[in-house]
Amino acid sequence: MSATCRPNLKDAGNVATRKLEKIGSIAATVATDKKKLKTLREQLPAVSVTGYFNAGSNGPIPKVSYEILRSSWDAEFTDGRASLAFYGVGAQKLASLRSTISSIFNAEVSEVAITHSTGEGMNAAMQGILWHPGDEIITTNLEHPALFFAAASVVQRFGLVLNTIDIGYGEGDVLAKLKAAITPRTRVLMISHLQWSSGAVMPLKEIAEYCRSMGILTVIDAAQGGGQLDIDFHDLGVDVYSMAGQKWLLGPNATGIMLVRKESLGYFRPSYVRGGSWDEYGFFTPAAGASRFENGEMFGPAIEAFDKGLQWLRDDVGFSWLAARNVSLGKRVHKALSKTKHVTVTTPTENMAGMVCFNVDDMHPRDVSVALSERGYTIRYVEARPCPTSARISASWWTTENEVDGLCAAIAEVAADAAKAK
Repeated sequence: MSATCRPNLKDAGNVATRKLEKIGSIAATVATDKKKLKTLREQLPAVSVTGYFNAGSNGPIPKVSYEILRSSWDAEFTDGRASLAFYGVGAQKLASLRSTISSIFNAEVSEVAITHSTGEGMNAAMQGILWHPGDEIITTNLEHPALFFAAASVVQRFGLVLNTIDIGYGEGDVLAKLKAAITPRTRVLMISHLQWSSGAVMPLKEIAEYCRSMGILTVIDAAQGGGQLDIDFHDLGVDVYSMAGQKWLLGPNATGIMLVRKESLGYFRPSYVRGGSWDEYGFFTPAAGASRFENGEMFGPAIEAFDKGLQWLRDDVGFSWLAARNVSLGKRVHKALSKTKHVTVTTPTENMAGMVCFNVDDMHPRDVSVALSERGYTIRYVEARPCPTSARISASWWTTENEVDGLCAAIAEVAADAAKAK
């Protein structure tokens, strides 16, 4: 055998070694992830009660949040709230929460406002714009009622035009469809980062960049974004990004986050004033930064619980890790259901995360939801015009692969039963 044809045993050995090292590294990562997941699930008691696939409505509450809420509420009960220091302590809790939010979403502290819901943040933004009759708002057919309410309130009040365009399920070139709908009268684009009714992730950075070039403001419904995706607010470049606390961020009910880009702050005037400086002649200066949009009093124990829960997500869970796991589990659901007879998946594969929408032949999604609940799995269904009606799964990072596979098998059973009964 010539030297040129002789196998290089050393190189072959190195290749084999590298392959074994890679396999070993993957196995170690899987083992580490399983151990981490087991530890984290112990901090979420509710995920052991049901197959918890509805973070898109309400996520499970971490022990650390529950414990701090109880202790903080007990302190108010036993020690009272008469001390003059009480409001100062409340302000400190809010400041701590703003700082935590800033560190998670890459926003400046001055760009953070604490709200009670996604809708509150969107309303604060829309009511704060100086409108002119005939101005136009563009949105899509996939949006949540909270977005439509925030839009409709200013449409009716100021004589505006709301143009709701059909983007299907959010597949394909969404930006091109939005561009085609924009007119010289367009002032604001309202859109979700991740669509609640189809699971599609919108190309938000590209949308924001185009809108800025056209002088159009972007107000984003991020109820399904925060905690499902790994968010970099500055990188996205949107003007307002409004999130829910109780969904994927696992906070108490009546908590929310409003991020306002500092360069855009002047476009949004506070329509509800709770702080700042004033005089008796009707002049006032709002609080500095986005906190000017905060709407009155906050429940201190809930604020503290939300803060500690977010710190737990940041420090113990990790937002990059949880976002990647959400996508992985979502794709696992999508792949299984796409092969299931009598089931149609409507979530586009090319731009999805952890949320999967589907329909079972000859069954209303409400009935699908009920049938799965009877089998130990909690999902929900979406039915709100003009959105497509569907059953919806939130495949969240705390869910095990076995639970995902069990849910998909249960859906196959429900679909088969429905086909037999036809």
